[in-house]
Amino acid sequence: MYDDQVFAVKTALPEAQLKAIVKATLLVFCLSLAIAAQTDKIISLSSEPHHHLALHNEYVNVYNVEVAAHDSVLLHRHDFDAISIMLKDAQVTVYTPGQPEARRKLIAGQLRLQPGGYVHSTTIDGDTTYRNVTVELLVPQHGEHNLCLPVIPGQPLHCPDAEPSQSGKQGQFESNETSISMVALSSHQKSSLAQSDSSQLVIALDHDLLWQDSRPTGPQRTLKAGDFIWLDGGKAPGSLQNDNDQDSHIAVFSLTPVSHP
Repeated sequence: MYDDQVFAVKTALPEAQLKAIVKATLLVFCLSLAIAAQTDKIISLSSEPHHHLALHNEYVNVYNVEVAAHDSVLLHRHDFDAISIMLKDAQVTVYTPGQPEARRKLIAGQLRLQPGGYVHSTTIDGDTTYRNVTVELLVPQHGEHNLCLPVIPGQPLHCPDAEPSQSGKQGQFESNETSISMVALSSHQKSSLAQSDSSQLVIALDHDLLWQDSRPTGPQRTLKAGDFIWLDGGKAPGSLQNDNDQDSHIAVFSLTPVSHP
């Protein structure tokens, strides 16, 4: 009897307080659900605010990507195969839904394939701004494989030569529709790009370069790291002058002509 009376007193006293606690708990729970839903919301690459579209045509979307130190790229989806080219070293943490977070060290000049359907967010762990160029390949790719560096993680290399050729050109990635090479431009030298039936995307990776159009009176343009030139297939491409005391590097995408029905 005594125990029952004590129990009645204990349950009767905090009724108003209990309601307040239940209400607060429900509020916290609802807020947690809202935050979780917002955190896990997946947006398209084109909607991710750190990706700035610099070129669109039938072959590619080219994005300049810049993220402040300790900021994050929002959770987003790649609808097309994309090649990410690092312009600076970076320490990052990559989150992919359903997988453990992965800490990675990225190197300037590194190329990585981010396949269509890939979903991720990236947090910048270092104290410097994260910079890359991301090239979406809008034409479906077939037969993708590495050449001399592991652009596709976990896949074998198919490097034609053990060392880069005398021209400083080294293949990185190849498919039936696209090939990507890294080209080293010697200091204080001028290099002409080879004419091709394929359209070409030329991206400067480090030091300033002077671009000269193929026409004798054609325009000149200084290319800084991340700047690029688009060259339609079948046209004389032009040349690049490296006036620096160090070698410079460019990434060259060659894209097979699109056949229209």
